[in-house]
Amino acid sequence: MVATETPLPIKKELTPRGLINAGNLCFLNATLQALLSCSPFVQLLQRVQFQDIPKAESPTLSAFSEFISELDAPSSSSFRNNVAVVESSRPFTPAMFEGVLRNFTPDVLNNMSGRPRQEDAQEFLSFIMDQMHDELLKIREVSPKLTASKSSVVTFVDDDDEWETVGPKNKSAVTRTQSFVPSELSDIFGGQLRSVVKAKGSKDSATVQPYLLLHLDIHQGAVRTIEDALHLFSAPEDLEGYRASVTGKAGAVSARKSIKIQKLSKIMILHLMRFSYGNQGSTKLHKPVHFPLELNLGRYVLVSPSNGGYELVATITHHGRDPSKGHYTTDARRKNNQWLRFDDASVTTIGTKQVLHDQAYVLFYKQVSDKCGLGVEVEVIGWRAMGSSGNSRSLAFPQL
Repeated sequence: MVATETPLPIKKELTPRGLINAGNLCFLNATLQALLSCSPFVQLLQRVQFQDIPKAESPTLSAFSEFISELDAPSSSSFRNNVAVVESSRPFTPAMFEGVLRNFTPDVLNNMSGRPRQEDAQEFLSFIMDQMHDELLKIREVSPKLTASKSSVVTFVDDDDEWETVGPKNKSAVTRTQSFVPSELSDIFGGQLRSVVKAKGSKDSATVQPYLLLHLDIHQGAVRTIEDALHLFSAPEDLEGYRASVTGKAGAVSARKSIKIQKLSKIMILHLMRFSYGNQGSTKLHKPVHFPLELNLGRYVLVSPSNGGYELVATITHHGRDPSKGHYTTDARRKNNQWLRFDDASVTTIGTKQVLHDQAYVLFYKQVSDKCGLGVEVEVIGWRAMGSSGNSRSLAFPQL
């Protein structure tokens, strides 16, 4: 008789706990608290917690493993000035992320006793998810050929790997893909985007690639809600100087590109592009953008009909006029649909009216059903992970 290992119990809920900010670390604290509102991510961390993670090779996973262990403590509640304060023991400093911060901003003196500048919470979020993806692949002992590239891109796929697919209304398109190696992290936050270029005199050309965050432009006057921003995200745009590879024809032709979601993610992260960086310095858009507790994605943003129902689980908000200064807080939904506001060491209960303000920076939505796929499953290349200006930062994944 073969002995089998008893599966380790996985807790579904962590007790909320404040995080101490010694100076310019609220971007870290807010990001961590938002991720803790995503139950599939917490369950992943709890599985990682029981593994032997080499810190030198997997600094991000090691930090999260230590972090989740520190959070696992008895809870208590108190009231101050008639405001409920939810705590578990005392707030603590997430000092285990010091090495992660050093990798994130190697040009900055990184220590948990204070930093000389504030960082972009969305860029930090993209960075740690990129790092976790690579480290999870290493732990899974993927072959050296697959782990040699930091971007986790499979290099043995031919550049000419393409075929013709038939989509809605029997319209065909030449679809080009390459492969990337999925991880337990991309299983939670990852989806697929389908970008279609329609050029005069040639077949439609489609490219499918994964995403971890959807970056939404909110600058146009017509964008007043998240739904408006998603409409703009998927709206066709004209391409200037597009050259179609059609036999016997050369030169620029008129073309349009549109992007839709081919595969939905379990946790959808929506980044509202409030920050701009340029030669004149950084600026912040204070425009009000409304968002709902329940989000239903329509056909306008999906390749084909699917379950596009999501519920809000967290928001990250930047307070202040200057992107490089200011302050970050997180609102997160916990037990019994209770909403908590995490302001560094302070954890307070709030109502939904306070949650649904109009200045959110990053939104986290959880799919209400386990059905996350739509259309045909394909293997693709890279993640659409960009910085707050829409440009890639320290990431090897290509953009659309």
